[in-house]
Amino acid sequence: MLKTFLVDGDKGGVGKTMVSRVITDVYVRHAEGIPKSRIICIDADHTNPDFAGDGGYKKDDHVFASFLANLDEPDSWLDLTNRLEGYLEMAQEEEVRIIINLPATIQRAFMAGGETVGQVMEMFNCIPIWVLGDTADSVTQLQKRYEVMGRKFEHGVAVVNLKFGLKEKFTHWNGSNIRKEIIDTEEWMESSIPVLSPAIARKLGRTPFHIAEENRIGADGAKLGLGDMVGVRAFRNSAASMMTCIEKLGEAK
Repeated sequence: MLKTFLVDGDKGGVGKTMVSRVITDVYVRHAEGIPKSRIICIDADHTNPDFAGDGGYKKDDHVFASFLANLDEPDSWLDLTNRLEGYLEMAQEEEVRIIINLPATIQRAFMAGGETVGQVMEMFNCIPIWVLGDTADSVTQLQKRYEVMGRKFEHGVAVVNLKFGLKEKFTHWNGSNIRKEIIDTEEWMESSIPVLSPAIARKLGRTPFHIAEENRIGADGAKLGLGDMVGVRAFRNSAASMMTCIEKLGEAK
């Protein structure tokens, strides 16, 4: 079976890359309830490819494939479809999970090519993952995306990035009409990601979490201290417990 996670948000810095890394790590670990899968990492944030650019997630014993893509225009989604065609066939026999980190500029493709993008989303069983910041615009943009994409955004996950504070501080989101429409009706799920120590985040840079823990290295191969390793392991455990819910989505297609 194939599931594709589209990690989206209203602007840069909201935490899309971190959520993409966490989702990838959920499948790398394939703990209880998570199937062992062929993992494909795609970074569409071509101006700042922290997810799958140099030093990020690359093909290894856990990640089956990784590449950069520009999805700003509707036609580029057709190019992506051509490139991913083989994974549709693979998914007939194996579990395949594609994680796509979207750029802040993706709104143009959704607005200009809603039908084209929508067909691609349906073909690849795409599940929208919306990363919430603590601003009103983060909520407003989700509302617009939901209205533009219609049934292609019928089910998804809203992720509260606790870097911006506890859930109670997300007042724009907590009292919003869109939350009542998609969360209270159980069309979408709500989850969160924990805070990674800023000091450890700087040491890791783009280093994948499994690489950091398996080899005790961070950015540019720098050795991580014992305390760093404890922090990485604790973050991975907490993040996995919060995000394993994503596997429940996309089963009906």
